[in-house]
Amino acid sequence: MIRTTYQGRAIKVLAARGKPHHRKMVINGYTLNHAWQGDDAQALDWFRRIIDRLDASGGPGNSAELLHGAYTSPHWWEPGTFDVNPKGHATPPGGFCLCSLCVIGDIGGGKARYAPLAPDACRDCHQEQGGHRHDIDPLNPHPYTEPTPQQRAGRQAFMDACRPEDDEDEIGCDAIYPEQPPGYLGRPRCLHYADHRDAENPDRHQDHRGFTWPREAAAQ
Repeated sequence: MIRTTYQGRAIKVLAARGKPHHRKMVINGYTLNHAWQGDDAQALDWFRRIIDRLDASGGPGNSAELLHGAYTSPHWWEPGTFDVNPKGHATPPGGFCLCSLCVIGDIGGGKARYAPLAPDACRDCHQEQGGHRHDIDPLNPHPYTEPTPQQRAGRQAFMDACRPEDDEDEIGCDAIYPEQPPGYLGRPRCLHYADHRDAENPDRHQDHRGFTWPREAAAQ
């Protein structure tokens, strides 16, 4: 029997019950095979080769396009370093899975089937805290979990990268709060239009987490 960690993945290899020349293969708590033929050392070497190929492919989501096989599942990846889209596939923090079930045509454009995740979505799925309990997989229930700093930063970066160029009439407000509040990775940015016509209170800026601060134009 072998219990070890490789590239952040927890691996367990043990003899299959009643089959001394077969192995039960477990990665990150998920059983891949109950009767893999070989010994412990061979099984561990197989795990290492697969994981090396996955990491070399560019990370979760990218492997779906570059490698054949069912490597879109979350159990193949280091916990806390990926997101899970509504299809149950692992993606880069804030990004897309590139398999044919998840993306049509262009990755960051309007044809992509899944929108970028909100920075504060659950660490293990696509839901934000408010609606989390109403839209989770009933077969794999889990509580809302704060995203990792890597996920939050990755999601925000992906949202920024996928933001289309604004029309002249759709220019956004460029106000940034001058300080970094507790719990933030950076300074809050206002999400309203430049003229604040979409704001509930046009005299205040507001970011994606609901944080507000006075609008300079209103004070003048």
